[in-house]
Amino acid sequence: MKLKWILIAAGALVLLLAGALAALPWLVDASRVQAHIAQAASQALGRPVRFASMSLAAFPRPSVRFKGLQVAEDPKFGSQPFLVADEVTLRIRLWPLLFGRVELTDLTLQKMRVEIIDAGGQLNVASLGPPGPAGRPAPRPPAGAAPAAGAAATISQVQIKGGSVHFVRRGKEPLNLRVEDMDFLVRPGGETYAVEGGARLTPGGLRVKLTQTSVTLPPGRALGDAPLRAAVEVSGSDMSELGRGFLAQPTLRGPVEGRLRVTGTVSQPVAQGELTFSGLTVSNKRAACPPPPDRQLQLGDVRVPLSFTLARFDAAPLSARVGGGTVSARVAVALAPGANTVSLKEITVKGMELGPLLEDYLCQDFAVTGPLDLTGAAAFAAGDAGKTLDGTGQLRIGRGRVVGSAALALVRNVLTVAGAVTPIVGGRPTEIGQLVRPLDFESITATYRITKGVLETDDLVYQGESLTGNVAGTYVLADGRVNAVVTLSQGRTQLKARLAGVAPAIVVVPVGTGITEGGREAAKKLLERLLR
Repeated sequence: MKLKWILIAAGALVLLLAGALAALPWLVDASRVQAHIAQAASQALGRPVRFASMSLAAFPRPSVRFKGLQVAEDPKFGSQPFLVADEVTLRIRLWPLLFGRVELTDLTLQKMRVEIIDAGGQLNVASLGPPGPAGRPAPRPPAGAAPAAGAAATISQVQIKGGSVHFVRRGKEPLNLRVEDMDFLVRPGGETYAVEGGARLTPGGLRVKLTQTSVTLPPGRALGDAPLRAAVEVSGSDMSELGRGFLAQPTLRGPVEGRLRVTGTVSQPVAQGELTFSGLTVSNKRAACPPPPDRQLQLGDVRVPLSFTLARFDAAPLSARVGGGTVSARVAVALAPGANTVSLKEITVKGMELGPLLEDYLCQDFAVTGPLDLTGAAAFAAGDAGKTLDGTGQLRIGRGRVVGSAALALVRNVLTVAGAVTPIVGGRPTEIGQLVRPLDFESITATYRITKGVLETDDLVYQGESLTGNVAGTYVLADGRVNAVVTLSQGRTQLKARLAGVAPAIVVVPVGTGITEGGREAAKKLLERLLR
């Protein structure tokens, strides 16, 4: 008997539910619901919101579906929509429907696309939110706009499926990034919205995962001012495409992983954490190099403890393994438009072999090999380091060789013209390479200062097995122009000359008599020793 009554009750419930679903078009006034939701959304966002169409669906779940959602842009940033979505779905609660009430919940946005614009440091998202002073509740929609049959919307969660965000920075330093394949779940809880999910950053294919993320939005406050908290995990198999979004050359290749904590507000986020690049490779096309012109430099593992805002990037300290040694520095980069400066403080280089960098990668005419130890600081304008670099430092290069063609040519010409009256112009690097072999040395030491791309030293000391060289002068980083006095000493023999020009056409002019305490015979013997 009990089973019979259970079956009857279940059957009645099914019939009641089916009746409620069948009566859905009569319970819901579609046009009034569409107007009500569009007006409520407009009030909440502070922007006009409209839908192309609305429909009701009873199966598989009763729901209201909107096609062609558009949220208007702030007029100061343009006329194109700020947000569009192919389809928006609001699920209808079943139980209230049995009693003739329509309650909407669970909002889903399919293929949502958002355009975020940075124009001179001003973001278009900053003005989102209800109008009026912060802290004042948004006005309620007019009573006449309420939907029929006591319909109400209590959103328990929002799903974003297949969404994308396009970030554009306008001006002299444009930036174009996309966040795609967005799959997020947002759960409102009073004034706080919890967010979790993942997305992919392009260019670069960097995967981003959000956990422990929340946005707090008190009534009447603009979205851009909403406090933000997030834990972000990033990973990618190759950062080359991402790097090209910020830096045309050189190309950086290698996997990246990291964890960041994000605080601040939606329009002014602050990220802190660490990124690790494993086996990073720097690639560049260098026309000055002999074939092949594509050159690579292996950096090994690079650690970047960072702090990031939309106006500034800090790495304290960035560290990397290069050429069998280590390089570290405190890096600060101004990202605000018009303030594109890069600052390197506490630069420390220990045991970095110079051959792979100066000879193999940069193909420098003045290249030397040997382990470099260096301390210093520098600052320059991004994109024009050669002409804007300022800095100071001191260096020591351990046992190595002079291999750059221009450096070898200078040594040969200083020896050749010592005591002569007519200056000699250096030959081509290919010719010099056949005449002068690499020179071994015990060490090279110097202190230096750089002003607007011009390097100056008064105390460069080259110490060979039997030869000492002293250099005082300047070197222009942008074009390689040299203006220096070189003194070569071996025992009591001393050769002195002034160098001026750009390699390979550097003029060598003897200073004074050019040879002291040894005469021409001593200079000839020294030259023969170096050339053999």
